Amino acid sequence: MISFPIKQGLFKYDVMDHHAILGTPLDATSQQIRQSYLKIAHILHPDTCKTEDESQKKLAEKLFSKLVNPAYEILSRENSRTEHLLIASQTARNLTQERTSLVQASPDTQKLWAAKNNPELVYRQLLNPLIRDLYGDLEQVFSKIAHLSDLNLVFLLLKAETPAKVIAQSQRTIVQSERTASSSAPIPEPPKAEPVKLSPQETYLRRAQDYYEKGQYNAAIGELREILKLDPKHSQAHCLLGMAYLKNSMLTMAKVHIKTAVELDPQNPQIMMAKRELDKQTLSDTQKSASKDSKGGFLGGLFGNKKK
Repeated sequence: MISFPIKQGLFKYDVMDHHAILGTPLDATSQQIRQSYLKIAHILHPDTCKTEDESQKKLAEKLFSKLVNPAYEILSRENSRTEHLLIASQTARNLTQERTSLVQASPDTQKLWAAKNNPELVYRQLLNPLIRDLYGDLEQVFSKIAHLSDLNLVFLLLKAETPAKVIAQSQRTIVQSERTASSSAPIPEPPKAEPVKLSPQETYLRRAQDYYEKGQYNAAIGELREILKLDPKHSQAHCLLGMAYLKNSMLTMAKVHIKTAVELDPQNPQIMMAKRELDKQTLSDTQKSASKDSKGGFLGGLFGNKKK
């Protein structure tokens, strides 16, 4: 197991701060969480890690398997992400009476404490430089995650103390500040966001991922086949289809699609992980076959164990 030295922010109160680990704001969307995870995976995954130092490679692999993957496992699923945020928010509410002694003092946390009228805007401004290159220096990762968690705790404490009306005004301030960077004209109220139009491939892929997570592998296979009819070179579809076949113990079909995914996108961390799962299963099947052969195979099983 990897030693975990962080005793700041939410970690101090036995809440594993998955958002700090992945370098995402507390209100990050599933797409933002996925993008952050893939960026970190490219840095830490054994197949794409660029460091030549053996100890750094081992640290990167441990961070990836023991810290980053479990965090993504929680935040990538809507139900578990919602539950995690509820726990973090309730923890902050329970601590509001003693808030001044909760967070390690720093210029950033003090600046956020003072931002009662626009905490959302200041919170994001403080987070951005920290999350930009969170895993760039592995020796600094824990201190950066700790600092992020301090900011997350301060932000949750402010939300617990701030009326909803002020928070809404703060959210409008973010939109306004982004627009005034390019224009000094009066800023109207932000329009309601239009729903994002998904391509047929993306629609099929989302359904397939949902089926896969629920263990409904045949349904996932059906959705993924539809993607490949539209786009035979869709690497994600090949990857997930290979994994679905692997779960259904259809090793030959799994090999075909995972091999295709690797050829299409050899640097993708998820595809590399699928390849490792395939290699592991192939090795396991080979060892089982060798074990059967060593016992005499089919005929040996019939005639090799007769009592003399």
